[in-house]
Amino acid sequence: MLRLSKNKLSAALAISLLSGLSASLSAAEERWFEVEVYIFERDVPTTEQWPTDAATPSKRKTVDFITPLISTDLTALNMGLNGCTSTDWATDSISCNEQMTSAKHKAMADVPMQISAPSPAVAHLGDGAVLLAESQSQFKDIIATISREKGTTSLLHMTWQQSMLPRNRAIPVKLFSGHDYSEEFQFNGQPIEANSNSSEFTNFDFFGPQFTDDNQQPVWKFDGTINIYLQHYLFIETDFRLREAGSKTVTLASSDLRANGNTAGDNSQQVTSPFLYSIPMTQNRRVRSDEVHYFDHPKMGMIIQIRKMQHPSAKATEPMPEADTAASAPINY
Repeated sequence: MLRLSKNKLSAALAISLLSGLSASLSAAEERWFEVEVYIFERDVPTTEQWPTDAATPSKRKTVDFITPLISTDLTALNMGLNGCTSTDWATDSISCNEQMTSAKHKAMADVPMQISAPSPAVAHLGDGAVLLAESQSQFKDIIATISREKGTTSLLHMTWQQSMLPRNRAIPVKLFSGHDYSEEFQFNGQPIEANSNSSEFTNFDFFGPQFTDDNQQPVWKFDGTINIYLQHYLFIETDFRLREAGSKTVTLASSDLRANGNTAGDNSQQVTSPFLYSIPMTQNRRVRSDEVHYFDHPKMGMIIQIRKMQHPSAKATEPMPEADTAASAPINY
């Protein structure tokens, strides 16, 4: 029985060592890049007609660099983010972000254009994507040039390091910036006032039944996701929304008017109400590393560069006791 137990123990140790070796080899094979993004709004005349359909919040998991930077400790406490310390945000931002999203609480003020770490940072194996400091960015001259152009407004600038995975394994990075319209408009674009008792059409949702009352979540000037993945080549996939306040006019049929107590006549009536347009920018493009790429759109633009970088190393650990040092010496590949 003792011999059998030892054999089982040896087999378990061998499997454990092989699993660790496999994980180390897999990490060593990952390709890491540094990503810098600058997004700006273009206030120029256009004949484009923007959709009035409701924007649907994405349920996909994302990497969120921005929320932990602009959320205060007091806000986190009020929202019940149990256990989400700064370390938790750095190592498991997805779970912390899910808690914040489910809290249905307006947590943040307007988001600044520049999003960066407070001090220079470097990625380590096992830590996931890492936000860099402003001093580590390289778009200073590009931003200065575009900012001088008439009709342009900076929306967001940030730089980070990440490993590039196939599309089915890649986790998009969540981006948002600017004013939060949630006190004026719902996420679907309807004005908050449309649901007040003073409205002439209190019981009739003339924007369509597909809309839902979801005014608890932030409604940012700009938001969306960027997914960068490696499928033999590098690809950039954007799913952005730029919000612009305007108005929307709909025609109410006579039957709709009568259903809401309006019996003045049988003619249809046009009703105009404030509306927050959600202007999409969805693209998927193959790109080359180290080149500066420009994604164009009638109302916004994106400058992006994916730079090759040195493969990150593991974090330095506390030295082992002298008796164990030889047994735990790292393997060189």
